[in-house]
Amino acid sequence: MTNQAETNPERREALLDCLALFSRLYWGPDEGLCRELAGEGAAALQGLASWLEEEGKATLRALQAQLESYGSAAQMCDQLNPAYVRLFVSHPGGPAAPLYHSCYVGQGLVMGPPAMAMAQRLEEHGLALEDKPGEPPDHLAAELEFLIYLLEEGGAGRPELLEQARDLASRFMLPWVRDFSRRQEAETECPLYPLAARLLVSVLEGVAGGSA
Repeated sequence: MTNQAETNPERREALLDCLALFSRLYWGPDEGLCRELAGEGAAALQGLASWLEEEGKATLRALQAQLESYGSAAQMCDQLNPAYVRLFVSHPGGPAAPLYHSCYVGQGLVMGPPAMAMAQRLEEHGLALEDKPGEPPDHLAAELEFLIYLLEEGGAGRPELLEQARDLASRFMLPWVRDFSRRQEAETECPLYPLAARLLVSVLEGVAGGSA
C-alpha cells in the first residue's frame, strides 16, 4: 500500500466504511447488515481495491463473488447466523475462532491481559462500550471500533492518534487477528467468514504500514 490515503479523504472514507462493516459483522449479523452487504456494502468494499496489495485484492474479489452468490439478503442471513455461533460463540469442543483477543494469548482465558489493556486505552480516551456493556473490551468488534475512532480523530487534525492507530494495528491487533484468520482456514460451509478475516488482515497490514 501507499501513503496516498493520508492525503486523500475518499480513500480514508473507504477504509473507515469498511472497518465499520467488519465491526458490525463481528458483533453478529442481522437483516440490516445482510441487506447492506448485498447492496451498498459491496460497493463500499470496492473502495478498498485502490490501495490493497495483490493478495488483498484477490481476497477482495473472492469476497465480492461470495456476496454475489447469495440470492437474497435473507439467504445470506440464513447462512451467516448459524455459522457465526458455530465458529465464534459456541460449538462442541469450543468455537474454532473466538472473538476475544484474550483467547489467543497466555492461557487463553477471557478477560486476560489484552482485555485489561483495551479497558485502559478506552479509559484514557474517555470511551466506553455503551451499546455492548456486557462484552469484554477486547472483543474484535470493539477493537475495530477503537481503531476507527483513532483514524477518524487522527484525520481530523490529531496526527498523534494516527500513530496510535498504526501501533494498535501492528503490535496489538495483527498478531492475534492473523491467528483468528488461520483458525478459519478449514471452514467451507460459510466461506464469507474466512474470506472476511483474510481481508481484515490485509487491511490491518495497510494501517500498520502507514497507509491510513
